[in-house]
Amino acid sequence: MVVRLKKGKEKALNGFHPWVFSGAIATDTSTFQAGSIVRIESANGDFLAYGHFDPTNQIRIRAFSFEEFEEGSGPDFWMNRYLKVYTYKKSLLTENTNGFRLFFSEADGIPGVIVDCYADTAVLVLNTPGAKNLRESLVRFLSSFGFSHIVEKIETPGGKSKWEWHLGAKEIGRFLEYGIHFTIHFASAQKTGFFLDQRENRKLLGQYAKGKKVLNTFSYSGGFSLYALKSEAKLVHSVDISEDAISLCDANLKENGWEDKISEKVHQGFVMDSFQFLKEMPNSFYDLIVLDPPAFAKSSGAVLQATKGYKEINLKAISKIAPGGILFTFSCSKHISKDLFQKIVFGAAKDAKRNARILHHLSQSPDHAPSIFHPEGEYLKGLVIQVD
Repeated sequence: MVVRLKKGKEKALNGFHPWVFSGAIATDTSTFQAGSIVRIESANGDFLAYGHFDPTNQIRIRAFSFEEFEEGSGPDFWMNRYLKVYTYKKSLLTENTNGFRLFFSEADGIPGVIVDCYADTAVLVLNTPGAKNLRESLVRFLSSFGFSHIVEKIETPGGKSKWEWHLGAKEIGRFLEYGIHFTIHFASAQKTGFFLDQRENRKLLGQYAKGKKVLNTFSYSGGFSLYALKSEAKLVHSVDISEDAISLCDANLKENGWEDKISEKVHQGFVMDSFQFLKEMPNSFYDLIVLDPPAFAKSSGAVLQATKGYKEINLKAISKIAPGGILFTFSCSKHISKDLFQKIVFGAAKDAKRNARILHHLSQSPDHAPSIFHPEGEYLKGLVIQVD
């Protein structure tokens, strides 16, 4: 099947951006099947790319090949691509880390496909019809490379998730990250089970945590908390509105043999709304604060409200952190740009009337690296600031 674009609409594809929006298409595609491979041509009939067709999404085609002789229908095309990405991603890992993102959608030339790996378990998220058509080949590839448990997380219309096992099955997964043990309870897990994109940022926090009193808000299963504890923080408080998340954080401490740290004097979990905790916490008590909230802006229309939310938590943290304190602050909202996020933190520091300096600009870990041709893949942005 061939799709021709309207005149002048080939610019994005000529720059290797993989998205074709519905308004750019001149061809009548009413009979095209969801997930089918289409050849994309300019208005003049020049070849541009091959991609997967999605009749219900504004992003009507997601390109995966810009080579005319690689149309993606042969039996070896996807296996060769999977292997190339697998080899590259494995080269990024240290010996004591076996949790990583294997396939990152457009960034890895496999649009709509997310695969996160936790030791012997691979978790699939297939977001488009074209991605779903790759399910069988993905399972076959992953099983051939030693993943004995393969599960797909599927979003249902009611907003809940179901986990469909394609190979093996287990309730609890375990993996290593820089030598720290983490557990996943799949049935209730957020995302694919863990926020792997923060790996290098957690490691960086460990460099600042020794001897500090640390607050980890929106803590989920305690990733930042465990790095702080490993680095001999004086005190760590983990705050999450979910009781299950705080229980999982305690389980992770036990998994590392740190039962003795679960106490008011070393680590304490609080089942509480992080906004409320920041509002009520004492001044100058914490030396290091982590703000890692969920995405406040899930659509472009939510940016204004999200900006207010980010401003509120950053203002509370900057106002109350101890003099000389370190703030790790993040936004994972793709609709909040790096520039806008920095302006939000600037505004919070200004309103708090406290001088702050930027020590680090942060992003997602290298296994989540975005393509330079697809900047939309760079969704995580963060700052480490020191507050006078």
